[in-house]
Amino acid sequence: MSDRLFFALWPDPSLRQALHARVGEITASVGGKLQRPDQWHVTLEFLGQVPRERQPALRAAADRVRRPVVAIEFDRVEYWRKPQVVCLVASRVPAGLAALVTQLRAELAAEGFALESRPFRPHVTLARKVRSAADSLLDPAFRWRTDGFALVRSVTDPAGSRYEPLDWWNQAVEGG
Repeated sequence: MSDRLFFALWPDPSLRQALHARVGEITASVGGKLQRPDQWHVTLEFLGQVPRERQPALRAAADRVRRPVVAIEFDRVEYWRKPQVVCLVASRVPAGLAALVTQLRAELAAEGFALESRPFRPHVTLARKVRSAADSLLDPAFRWRTDGFALVRSVTDPAGSRYEPLDWWNQAVEGG
């Protein structure tokens, strides 16, 4: 048995509610299939199918990661043509978040996991199967403050994909 897994920033209910209030107008105008607010997240590292016997090694890698408190400024709404999605995007990766991703990737590599080759780009997918949309600035920017991350399972069923947090790492240190 295996699970399709990734590490992500997962918003708490109050952050999710604030984000929903900010992007409601955007999502109403883009069409496509809206991503449910309870599924919003920022992927840190996508792992794909991971056999259950290898999952303790994922958790061990995550246990070794220093977790800074970081604040991401999501300041753009972008349409990505090839995957046909509309995303909330941060133009700048905060130093603490870049360090978190770098250390997480290093710890996963030390456990023998294959990593994404694409550079990290913080984003929240708002809608899928969008045929076209204009990029725009989000002013003021939406501030996402976080002090931890989650291991998340992606489950595909007839209704589409749904994401289920399996484990949390939330003992942050200040700075970043």
